[in-house]
Amino acid sequence: MSEIVNTNNDFEHQVEHATFMSRAGAYVLDSLLLSAVTVFINAINIANFKSFLLYIPIASIAIFYKPFMESKYGATLGKMAFKLKVINKEFNPIDLKQSFLRNIILIFPAILFVPIYYLAFNNPILSNTTGLIEFTQGLTIEYPIQGWISNLGFLVIVIDMIVLLTDSTKTNRSLHDRIGSTFVVFDRT
Repeated sequence: MSEIVNTNNDFEHQVEHATFMSRAGAYVLDSLLLSAVTVFINAINIANFKSFLLYIPIASIAIFYKPFMESKYGATLGKMAFKLKVINKEFNPIDLKQSFLRNIILIFPAILFVPIYYLAFNNPILSNTTGLIEFTQGLTIEYPIQGWISNLGFLVIVIDMIVLLTDSTKTNRSLHDRIGSTFVVFDRT
């Protein structure tokens, strides 16, 4: 357990900060859950419709899942499974604005994919593809920048993990925690 002093410095709280492994487990679980939904819907869209209008809900789920869940429930489904919650430095739940700020490094690459998919779904070459793999290969050829965006997203996640692993304090904060002024703690209630 470690202490965090509130902004008024008039009392201290005892909290148990989430460990790297609990946070990694929650992240993997969230990724699996989110991927199961979005990849399934996107695969059906690509194989059958190639509709940008059907892509919008998929992108929205990917972009809004963490901010919505963390601001409304204090945790994503993965964090709930690992009994974690996100709090601010005053030990209160975070609001939507703070959650968006906290997750901006994950949201930004997802937003960059939206115009690429708009172009892809309106590209005559890609509209003739018959499956997910063929569409993805065509997407890579037609829009090589999407590879750079994917690599950027991966690099950001690696840097975020390095910051978490090298945090010299007992708070186990990652880069996105520092950006959003948040902490991830065990929810033992």
